[in-house]
Amino acid sequence: MANELIQAEEIVSAANLLLQREVVLPRTVWRQADAKYTGSKPKDDTVTLSVPGVLDARSRTMRANTALTADEIAETSVAVKLTDHVYSLLNIRDEDLTLSIRDFTVQILQPQIRAVAEGLEDTIATALTGTTWAADPVDFEEGTDEPVDVLIDCGKALNLQNVPRSGRYFVCGANVEAAILKSDKINEADKSGSTDALREAVINRVAGFTILGSNAIDADAAYAYHMNAIAFAQVAPALPEGATMKARLASDGFAMRYLRDYNPTATNGPVDRSLVDSFVGAKSVEEGDDDENFRGVEVNFTGAGS
Repeated sequence: MANELIQAEEIVSAANLLLQREVVLPRTVWRQADAKYTGSKPKDDTVTLSVPGVLDARSRTMRANTALTADEIAETSVAVKLTDHVYSLLNIRDEDLTLSIRDFTVQILQPQIRAVAEGLEDTIATALTGTTWAADPVDFEEGTDEPVDVLIDCGKALNLQNVPRSGRYFVCGANVEAAILKSDKINEADKSGSTDALREAVINRVAGFTILGSNAIDADAAYAYHMNAIAFAQVAPALPEGATMKARLASDGFAMRYLRDYNPTATNGPVDRSLVDSFVGAKSVEEGDDDENFRGVEVNFTGAGS
């Protein structure tokens, strides 16, 4: 029985659900995505993210003969270069399309979306590991240091740098995650009541941090940071006229393109081509004379027996 092909609208809907389940790290950073970007080409493949201006309130003594003082507000910006074309391309032979594929979403689309989602995480992980942090690393020796105390020390480092208290994340690799989960104090703390897309990876929320495990970073790595420590930008590539099925996806700050067409002259026989892709870039938000990131701190983890 021939496979019943789903429509582009159904593909977009399915991709939305898949992204919400699979993507973790991109949701912890300052992100921009524009699935409908078709404007003039950005200079040097660079997308600019705007930072809202910050104001301090003024005060005057009531009944005093003093005028109000007007301030000026100015936005700043961070330029993020789009450096990677993250994609998944499958050539599906006629025989497979006709005889083997029963559920296109499960067998084809889901693995492609997951592959691209992991590529997005890798882009952010590269920015995290390449960041020069202004704060000194926080030491964490398994079996000696209490994980809650480590989180408190990370929070102190961010507080001293006037990092906002909301939107803080503690992202850790597998070995650090295991050390944290062994802590009775962590387990006794209130579990995260979040129902958002991060819930599959959330370990807990302690000391002002949402703690997440991630395989996108080294098993011994961990970072405590505010979401504006890393800037992440995406652009969904343009839709070509030659594709018979095409769609852009914009969901929760993520942008992707889906294309599907038929190539009857492929060298390995006629194929249906399925492509999911995105232009992406990530950048550590650094400032000061030494180009350091003041919005996070790295954890220097030592495993038991190391």
